[in-house]
Amino acid sequence: MKKILLTAAAAGLIAMSCTKKEETVVTDANKDTVAVVTSETTPMTEVEAKSAVDKAQMDLDAAIKKGDKDAEAAARKALADANMAWEKTKTAVGNAAQDMKEGIDNAVDKTKVAAENAKQDMKAAAQDSKEALNKTAADAKDAYNNTLEKAKAK
Repeated sequence: MKKILLTAAAAGLIAMSCTKKEETVVTDANKDTVAVVTSETTPMTEVEAKSAVDKAQMDLDAAIKKGDKDAEAAARKALADANMAWEKTKTAVGNAAQDMKEGIDNAVDKTKVAAENAKQDMKAAAQDSKEALNKTAADAKDAYNNTLEKAKAK
């Protein structure tokens, strides 16, 4: 009976393993959002989940060997719960990796767009500066010629 309770408690703990979603907002120097990365974390790693499956399998094998039908039923449930937790853990790890990849790709794309926009802004500023410099040079030349004409007229 004690073994059944321990097995059921282990199954309950395994079944309670859940995922937690976290969002990380990545911003650039202008405080503009570049990417939102969503990650899922689980309280157990794949190795821990696999270890729980292996332990549940050993408990099931021991219950079968003893011929204890109640312990066997509890061990089968624990094994099923452990397998489900292991699958959830593998899925969560895969989803987190995919979310991270998508977030990085999105950040790279937005950074490329921002760099292109900055390049265009710099080109426009350079063109404006060139035009202002040419106008200043033309004004200075006109002023020089006017001064020269006035000096000749005297």
